[in-house]
Amino acid sequence: MLDAAVHGLGGEDRPGQRMLADAVSDAIRRGHHLVAEAPTGSGKSLAYLSPAVASGLRVVVATATIALQDQLIGKDVPQLRRASGVPCSAVTLKGRANYVCLAKLGTAKDPDALFDVRPTASFDDDIDTIRAFAASSTTGDRAELPADVSDSSWASCSCSGQECPGARECEEGPRCFAERARGLAAEADVVIVNHALACLDLGAEGNVLPDHDVLVVDEAHAFPEAATRSFGVDLAPVALGRLATMLRRHGAPAKSVDALDRSADHLRGLLDGLDGHRLLGEALRSVQGACTAVAEHLAAARAGLPTSDDAEAKRAGRLAATRIETVRRIAEGRPDEVLWVEGRGDRARIRLAPLEVGSPVAEHLLSTRPTILVSATLGGTPPFGALATALGLDPDAEPGHWGEPPGPDRDPEVAPRRATGRGYVALTVPPTFDWREQGMLFVDPTLPDPTRDRDGWLEASGEHVLALVRAAGGRALILCTSRANVDHYAGLLRAADLGDGFEGEILVQGEAAAAELTRRFLADERSVLVGTRTFWAGIDAPGAACVLVVIDRIPFPVPNEPLHAARRERAETKGLDAFGTVDIPAAALTLAQGAGRLLRRRADRGVVAVLDPRLATRNYRRRLLDAMPPFRRTVDLDEACAALHDAAGTDA
Repeated sequence: MLDAAVHGLGGEDRPGQRMLADAVSDAIRRGHHLVAEAPTGSGKSLAYLSPAVASGLRVVVATATIALQDQLIGKDVPQLRRASGVPCSAVTLKGRANYVCLAKLGTAKDPDALFDVRPTASFDDDIDTIRAFAASSTTGDRAELPADVSDSSWASCSCSGQECPGARECEEGPRCFAERARGLAAEADVVIVNHALACLDLGAEGNVLPDHDVLVVDEAHAFPEAATRSFGVDLAPVALGRLATMLRRHGAPAKSVDALDRSADHLRGLLDGLDGHRLLGEALRSVQGACTAVAEHLAAARAGLPTSDDAEAKRAGRLAATRIETVRRIAEGRPDEVLWVEGRGDRARIRLAPLEVGSPVAEHLLSTRPTILVSATLGGTPPFGALATALGLDPDAEPGHWGEPPGPDRDPEVAPRRATGRGYVALTVPPTFDWREQGMLFVDPTLPDPTRDRDGWLEASGEHVLALVRAAGGRALILCTSRANVDHYAGLLRAADLGDGFEGEILVQGEAAAAELTRRFLADERSVLVGTRTFWAGIDAPGAACVLVVIDRIPFPVPNEPLHAARRERAETKGLDAFGTVDIPAAALTLAQGAGRLLRRRADRGVVAVLDPRLATRNYRRRLLDAMPPFRRTVDLDEACAALHDAAGTDA
């Protein structure tokens, strides 16, 4: 099937692609887990789709980006179907909030309607747009809206899983777009979702996605973070106030609602001034005590709701139930979870997240079905221990297996599933690129240390940036570890003479939406894009559009970021070196992602410049360099500039 698909696309035989396809086929057939690094250009999507479709099993593919979902559903699966003749059906399934909620749409313009986010001036026009779309659409999917609407307007016409009472309890249930999408997914051979929905399914013990035999996680480097967000909760006191108003309107006892209002105000006061702070000591006890009171008053208000067939009343009851669960979880606060505060005033919210997600992933996923984890960069070398351990896999365990290889003709009575365990097979797919010929890594060990002489480093690194961008004639992606550095380099570039006839734009994160900046960057090959973490992964700029990637500093996590700080403390209590076991793996993965923006096609050429001398001088540099593509290396600025002149086709 892979051969037919590649031939149908006019592609060429790639040994790495064939190797990955064989490994995926073996994992599915034997029932073990696979962790595979397949560099850009390997053709990994066809490599895992071909054996998955050929197996006859139901497969869920989870991705981190919309771009990859679109590629899979619009290009790869249809190509497999045409080339192989195998009747494979595929659909994309999204979270409920991505679909129009007909029940909420019907009351959106009600003068008494409550909104979690204040409506914008375009609200009335937006609702008219959404209403016309809902009347003609077969999907109700926001991505298919013919015109943009504000997030607040969309939120007033969509329904999260936290407030949806379910199709049976809603008068619009028979026409519900989200339920229709779930129904189509239940009949499909391949279901494409994002990481968040896959993790939500794990947390709900398989009640979100249709039953499936295999899970393929593409862009697997991002899966642990998605799991951390999904298995955590957050709570905004201001939202509790709005919920109290909603409960009051639908007949909840005034005494209980008044008490809920007061306890929500008290909680809001406790959070004042704690933005960015991890909750510890007296602050933690105070907030947890306030949450206990909120939970009690909220439960009393919900219990006092009169029975009603009104859809909005049912949503209020459902939302109250989920909020009670959230508040109680925050009030309990387990030792393996961390609590912190984000935002100020009405934007303040409490965040709770697990310190590790390996245990729930192992329990709800690894023990139930073969899992294929694939990415262009996994931040190290086989067996990719840091990522594997974060997801509950055990690098020292033997790969598990089924009682009998699964297949469409398997008799479930004769060969029941058996736990696949935590062992796995690790694979590195040979690159299709000639890394040393196509790319160069430039690090100047004489630059000042950014942690010891920030001002000196900013000045010297800025001079390097100007020289490199001039040599490339623009065509540069500058990745920064802080917003301050974005502003610094953008200001230098805009004020400098970048060469005769330079007409490229200096595009800066924050001055337009990320998608718009990316579009303009790709459209004008002379442009320079300066941004933070948003652009370290996912952006695909082949050819002359990007011959230079500049990384300002080694992307170590922020030391006082609450979740990261808690993970460091946890490592230290276990007697581990926190820097080596927490900081280095995180930095290596992000650094590899950033460097991976350079080469996207076999004809690409260019330079990755890291403006941090520690990558050339510190004893931990080897672990970071091992995670990056094996470019040829230089410490000479003139040599790097010469390579850029060649890559960009400009005169030296």
